[in-house]
Amino acid sequence: MKRLKSILSLILLGAFIVTACQDDDHELGRMLSPEEISIKVVQDLSIDPGGNTVILINETPETISMWDFETGRSTRTIDTVRYAFAGDYTIKFSAVTGGGIVELPAKTITVTQNNLNYVNDPLWTALSGGPGNEKTWILDIDANHFDGPLYFYGTDNGWGGACTKPGGDCWNWNPDYKGNTWLMPYGDYGTMTFSLKGAATVTVNHSMIPGKGTESGTYFLDVDNKTLSLTDAGILHDAGRDACVDDWGSIRLLSLTENSMQLAVMRKGSCEGAALLVYNFVPKAE
Repeated sequence: MKRLKSILSLILLGAFIVTACQDDDHELGRMLSPEEISIKVVQDLSIDPGGNTVILINETPETISMWDFETGRSTRTIDTVRYAFAGDYTIKFSAVTGGGIVELPAKTITVTQNNLNYVNDPLWTALSGGPGNEKTWILDIDANHFDGPLYFYGTDNGWGGACTKPGGDCWNWNPDYKGNTWLMPYGDYGTMTFSLKGAATVTVNHSMIPGKGTESGTYFLDVDNKTLSLTDAGILHDAGRDACVDDWGSIRLLSLTENSMQLAVMRKGSCEGAALLVYNFVPKAE
């Protein structure tokens, strides 16, 4: 949530500076009180008797939503969350208003039944081993499956490397590590374990970035949109590019099979131009 707040705060600041340069009389909007912000968190029992399907609604006009629902985050005005596992979940909400960010008291919901249909998909199985299992991945620094651990794609490339927009920013460069060891130092970059043992949790051990250490969080795989969201954790990567990505947990899937995985994150324009950094992974040998 802190990462999302920081990004949205910068957006607000930038918008204010641009407008202020155009109109010296411009003032920031009024800060709303929590009582003026209306949201709804609805468990749709007609879809799931256990309350697994939750609809998030921000009813407050001219505000930007910031939802944190434990398994992920969203900035949509209306969104639908589906919890696969029974348990208590805390839903946090903050609104970005003209005068700043307003945080509301958290709401807790209870899901009484498992609905493993939400994670019973070939991609979920490829990523985690399926319900009741876990799977550990490592960066393909030894080029066991890919030509190297890191590829570069255009900002509009997506699943399978396809271009998602007609005439979009679509290209790729897939360097082999043997001839391009400058890409990143050789070494043990640690492990990334996706679990479906009672909850969708992820543990990332950043061996090559001691300052990060081990991160533990949750994740959500959007099968339809081919995206992966990590909360309170980021994917394995090299230290040299650590500051070149705003959100290491906001991931675009380029490929995912039982034996290989490509996760793309957006590189900032200030780091040699906006592009997708595509990190290549293979399962850790047992």
